[in-house]
Amino acid sequence: MKKIVAVILVLCLFAGVLSACSGSSDPTAKLKAEASNDKFRNFYQVWIGSFCDSNADETGDLPGLISKLDYINDGDPNSGEDLGADAIWLSPMMPSKSYHKYNVRDYFDIDPEFGTLSDFDTLIEECHKRGVNVIIDLVLNHSGDDHEFFVKACDELREGKEDGYARYYNVSKTTDNTYNRAIPGSDYYYEGPFSPDMPDWNLSYEGTREYFEKVTKFWLERGVDGFRLDAVKFFKDRNTDPVEFLGWFYTMAQKYNPDVYMVGEDWDDPSYIYDMYDSGVDSFFNFKFGNSGGEFATASHGYINDFVKRLKKYDDNIKKHNENAINANFLTNHDMVRIANMLDEDDYKMAAALYMLAPGNTFTYYGEEIGIEAPNTTNDASYRTAMIWDNKELPDIYVPGVAGVEENWLGGVKQQLAEDHSLLNTYRKLIKIRHQNPEIARGDITELIETEDNKFGGYIIDHDGSRVAIIHNGSDEAKELNIDMITKPELRGWSVADLAAEPAKDIPKLSGTILSIPARTSVVLKENK
Repeated sequence: MKKIVAVILVLCLFAGVLSACSGSSDPTAKLKAEASNDKFRNFYQVWIGSFCDSNADETGDLPGLISKLDYINDGDPNSGEDLGADAIWLSPMMPSKSYHKYNVRDYFDIDPEFGTLSDFDTLIEECHKRGVNVIIDLVLNHSGDDHEFFVKACDELREGKEDGYARYYNVSKTTDNTYNRAIPGSDYYYEGPFSPDMPDWNLSYEGTREYFEKVTKFWLERGVDGFRLDAVKFFKDRNTDPVEFLGWFYTMAQKYNPDVYMVGEDWDDPSYIYDMYDSGVDSFFNFKFGNSGGEFATASHGYINDFVKRLKKYDDNIKKHNENAINANFLTNHDMVRIANMLDEDDYKMAAALYMLAPGNTFTYYGEEIGIEAPNTTNDASYRTAMIWDNKELPDIYVPGVAGVEENWLGGVKQQLAEDHSLLNTYRKLIKIRHQNPEIARGDITELIETEDNKFGGYIIDHDGSRVAIIHNGSDEAKELNIDMITKPELRGWSVADLAAEPAKDIPKLSGTILSIPARTSVVLKENK
């Protein structure tokens, strides 16, 4: 049900009667956070080669990541000393001739640039000690052209043999827009839309599925908690229904880990993504809301009422296709221009609050939490530059096509940890709020809070008999709102995006059911029955 709530502009700076209202101290400093024991997580995406270099070879590696785990999560949800992310998504790490590792040569090993299987085992052990789940990037759409099966397939096809290794790939004697890569010395073409060195697997062939089951079993038995599935949009070909294949893959993986988590990458219209949820896979990235033109970035400028309506519609639709669907919210990833290239600091913090306080899982791209900018927008590699730990001690990490590492505009991790209202500390607080209020991730949006001002609104989340309200004031003026749709509302936390605000003074206040909320601020309230 929609409620139209009268909006009252507050013409004083919360003086006089408002100073007597409750909620003047930040509740996040007092509330207890509980570690997650289910699939609802706050993911931190690590591009391994750019994160932390342990051996001075200009490439990040697994030992480097292990050395920084306490930054991501120190194992204590109430320490306040870490970012608070309780899951990690690792970029491709299997042997490959490319720097990005999406053309896999061997699905059962770690690329030597990043370390060894022993290093990986140590990483899993250290993550699980901290209550951190790990998912790995799994490339099922295509292999590298130097994969053993493709090399043998090409040799056989030159002899005119189609019933051997060629069955693992999509090959044809006729060429079209899809089958357009010629196999030298033969009459055959193969499907490879991404690149000549990325031949597409034949996903409908039983042998391919048997091979993928061996790969899945290998990594799950090594302790991996799930997979980010690359390029699921392209699973569809002459023989393969992507929903059927994903359903098979998910069910198969559950044999080895009943709690396996999967999230698929599908750059497509929402209607197509909705259908992909029919597969039973837990999550698909919410591309309509991510990226520069997505709903989170657009709403960060203040268009809140439009945003909440679209968020509820999207959540409702994915649940229609899979009642256990978990929305996968993010701002940007390794294939997109950095969010810092798009938004100023004020809007950046607002966008962070919009996606961190939405139902489902969150995916934070490494460096997003400190505002790393891409040095240029001409190639994907520039979106994967080095993590800045200290602006005064810049890392020596090589990224193709990028000349050196520059200081970060907002400071490195060290500098931002020392600044109370920094972007990094905003992220740390938002993740802490999610841990303290598990309803946010796990619940359903059951009611919209719309106002006469498009820049001011929110929604009610219901979960297991508990209710929370998320209110966003995207305007440049303080507001008041009667929160009469939940019983005895209690302030649970807030995030301030306004750079002109004094965080110690310009804070939300609650008197009975009347919420006073400063400009550019997001608030979480909970029903206290």
